[in-house]
Amino acid sequence: MKKKSGGFLKKLNRLMLRTHAYTILLILLVYLLMCLICFLTLRADGSDFSFVDVLLLNFLAVTGNDYAFVDSTASRVVGIFVLLLGMFGLSTITGYISSALVTRRLQSDKGLKKMQNMKDHIIICGWKNDIRNLLMDILRKNSQLQAADLILISGVDEEKLEILREDRDLKGLNILRGDYTEEQTLLKANAKYASKVLIIGENQDNLDEELVDSRVFVSALMFRNMNAKCHICAEVRTERYKTYLETQNCAEVIYADEYTRYILATSTNYSGMSKVMSSFLDNGDGISVQIIPIPEEWNGRTYGELFRWYKEEKNNLLLGVLENIGVEKEIKHRILSEAQKSTNYGEIIQRLKSVKSMETNAPRLNPADSFILGRDMGAIILGEEH
Repeated sequence: MKKKSGGFLKKLNRLMLRTHAYTILLILLVYLLMCLICFLTLRADGSDFSFVDVLLLNFLAVTGNDYAFVDSTASRVVGIFVLLLGMFGLSTITGYISSALVTRRLQSDKGLKKMQNMKDHIIICGWKNDIRNLLMDILRKNSQLQAADLILISGVDEEKLEILREDRDLKGLNILRGDYTEEQTLLKANAKYASKVLIIGENQDNLDEELVDSRVFVSALMFRNMNAKCHICAEVRTERYKTYLETQNCAEVIYADEYTRYILATSTNYSGMSKVMSSFLDNGDGISVQIIPIPEEWNGRTYGELFRWYKEEKNNLLLGVLENIGVEKEIKHRILSEAQKSTNYGEIIQRLKSVKSMETNAPRLNPADSFILGRDMGAIILGEEH
């Protein structure tokens, strides 16, 4: 019961802050205090007016009605002051409310204008109950990022979004309330110049899982058409749409049930597998699996050399390499452009075949020490987060 009571008080406090109720209450208290002073002055002058009469005089004066008053000079002076107090008090309250609404609108327009000028930013589409933790993890995993580099697009209730806006740890986070399957919404988020897109979907209307995934699929296609260079990662709940997205060359498709099924299956054979997987991803000690682009000077050298270099120089464990790292369209375009420069038709045909069968972001774990490193490769390492 205490937790429920505390939760209600927190919600009430947020509501009061959002509606500027505290400031309005302060203005009302000052106004009532001034009315009380006027009432006491009138009583000292011999008037039989009550405190309610003073308040009623204010109300009638503001609405343009006459109100009988005492004949003494002092009481008339106080009466005029009470009339002015009523008019200015009401004007203060209404003016403050109007100013707050205008300021909020200007801030909203300013935020929208800022989003439309952003470049190389990250867009997150959808909503999870633990969305705050997800955003915090993104910032923690990418130390060079700030909350101002992120745009969250979601159609959830404004109250939920307002909680994120007021979060001090996410200060500067850009929030766009809208439908991430509509072109105009993506244009507002300047999707044409985004570097990465994460589509997690949302099920606010209790939609079927396939309908939720269909929206993720549509959004991924729209992002790809708008920005062929951006890295798109999509989370789906059904295997069918996992296949659809992979067919459309979505850079990364996360099918949570697949990972859960694997962990459950292997846990029956290997004790502690769930903890091992958790440690690989991140168990809070700052050590996790990472993918780091391999510099071009390593092209043509062996995996064994790179393995020893990481162990001796960086104290990291090299687990393997990721081939054809990056956006598929860019890699294929570069390979085809280089092939056109060659005069060896055999080489051109070979490159065309390799492009056709090429798989982007293909992991090769623990290859032989003699494995030759090539272009567009990333090192899969287990080590301290950068």
